[in-house]
Amino acid sequence: MLISYALLFCAAHGQIPTRPYNIWNPLESTTSQETSRAGNSDIMVKLSIGTVVGKNVLIPNLPWTANHDPLEQIPRDRDHSEPDPVSNLNDVSVFEFLGVPYAEPPISQRRFKPPQQLVELPGDQPYLALNYAPSCAQDVEDSPGSYTVNDPYQFVVDEDCLYLNIFTPSASSAAQLVYPVIVFFHGGNFQTGSANEWPGHVLASRGIVVVTANYRLGPFGFMSLGDSETGNYGFLDQRLALQFVQQHIAAFGGDPQAVTIVGHDAGAVSAGLHMFSPFSKNLFRAVAAMSGADVSYHSTIGKPALSFNNTMKLGRYLGCVQLIAEEIWNCIHTKSTNDILTATKTIPIEYNRYLFMPTVDGKQLPANPYWILNAVPLGEANIASPVPYLTGLNMQDGSEVILEDRTLGEFNDFLLIDQKYIEGFVLEYAFRHNYTMNREAIVEAIISRYKYYPDPSKTEKIRDKFIQLLTDAYYTAPISLSARLHSASGSRVFMYVNNYVIGQNGNRRSFPSWLKVCHDCDLYLLFGFPFMPKNLLPKRHADVSWTASDRNASQLFMFIYRQFARNMNPDFPFSKVSWTPLEPRTHWYLDFNYSSWDDMSAAGKISRDYRWEDVAFWNHYIPSVLFVIKRCLS
Repeated sequence: MLISYALLFCAAHGQIPTRPYNIWNPLESTTSQETSRAGNSDIMVKLSIGTVVGKNVLIPNLPWTANHDPLEQIPRDRDHSEPDPVSNLNDVSVFEFLGVPYAEPPISQRRFKPPQQLVELPGDQPYLALNYAPSCAQDVEDSPGSYTVNDPYQFVVDEDCLYLNIFTPSASSAAQLVYPVIVFFHGGNFQTGSANEWPGHVLASRGIVVVTANYRLGPFGFMSLGDSETGNYGFLDQRLALQFVQQHIAAFGGDPQAVTIVGHDAGAVSAGLHMFSPFSKNLFRAVAAMSGADVSYHSTIGKPALSFNNTMKLGRYLGCVQLIAEEIWNCIHTKSTNDILTATKTIPIEYNRYLFMPTVDGKQLPANPYWILNAVPLGEANIASPVPYLTGLNMQDGSEVILEDRTLGEFNDFLLIDQKYIEGFVLEYAFRHNYTMNREAIVEAIISRYKYYPDPSKTEKIRDKFIQLLTDAYYTAPISLSARLHSASGSRVFMYVNNYVIGQNGNRRSFPSWLKVCHDCDLYLLFGFPFMPKNLLPKRHADVSWTASDRNASQLFMFIYRQFARNMNPDFPFSKVSWTPLEPRTHWYLDFNYSSWDDMSAAGKISRDYRWEDVAFWNHYIPSVLFVIKRCLS
């Protein structure tokens, strides 16, 4: 792959490259918005920073319109709950604005610095927002595919990546109806991912303005010297995107006073972190955290010294041998995108899952989220934005961890996972969590809890137990903890567990039999992939066979999020069972497992204390072992 050194030349000569130079392949013809041409279906929107042109897209065969939903017509006490149709099927118009810049390009002198607000749309006016812009720089080979681990990455990647996509039912500020706004931050463990992977057309057709935003990843977004002046750039990118929405979303038919942050995985962590940051206050009124938690040890760096050490390691691997930290930082600045990504991938990880993630710096993130949430009920701390909080997980969220390891077998089986592999993984897990005291006892406790005892030769059962271990450690336990602590700290909290198996009731499934409810399965439902025209789907999803059950489940799941965006309450108006908020001592959640119109009350059931024994094991038993050892030593 050819790597451009134009950034290095411009940095040395004080020049800032203009869009749309592709630093990954300088010989590649550009697909910039500026080279597109307006067509008959285009629509123009005037902003204070310029004029932007988008496109009208028709979504066919939908059982709703933006302003009328058959699910709203079903009374809660109705015995026969077939939905009242709007019409048999509807063709619904949605307006898309793709690749809209929300910040100046974070390149050259703006590299490894906070994002700068965009003063004017670039290029000749109007700005043609007709194509997806580049995704942020990342190692695309490390991005786990949803169907095959060898899928090529569809989008161009570039450090010039601070763009967002807007999908709206009405591209007019003069419209009679204004719509609630969902700002979506993608996942990928702060290392990979893109806003472009989640087209918002179908979700917008439900009467929501959907914004999906890129933010800088890995070292480009989170490299830090351990102080309050460096690092967390990806987090600051997200805030600037939220500010852009406040300033301009009314022109797209959205209500700036009704913004809900929705995040998945790392995006869910980010959404929660914005609740703690005083600088993000008043930019949103609700948060939905999907498959991620702000209190998760695996998602933030609590000690700035660790962030500093990781940056110094990166410098050494890049050949930066200066003695002063600032000079090492400046040396890293001169290195190419590819060199930085290659070095980051090479460095052994001593603590946590990744080298570069959000750092608790005392400014943007004032303190460890776990400490803040525990201190609020005691009157020792405050949360900047204690807004309503919707959170949930998938039954097999932990499957994404094994998808990252290409040595474990083929996608259809992953049968190279055996007990020896699990023991090695748990030992490394203990090392990365800095369990230096009584590490052997902790490792033994984890292995014992998730060992498949009946038959050690049953690799399928061992694999399933390992996925459960990963799901509990990385998702179930921290998400349950976050929900409980947010409830105790003043937020109204709703929790769900997605147990719906995509592809059921069909002749064939596009998932292997071992993968029931995957890490991204809730996103397929939320973004309406079962209804999405194939030409709008990311390529790796275009050949998936969606069933009628999938469409029913997706329709209901989107309804949940529309209810939350509209009313800050996801309850079903038609269900015989009300969705009870989670409270500190009554851990209610919705068990979502819906596939048929036969009984609307079966949309899910309200249950309590999801996997409470495993949650207690990770959230209480393991910390208590460490606490006892520390007390004995002191």
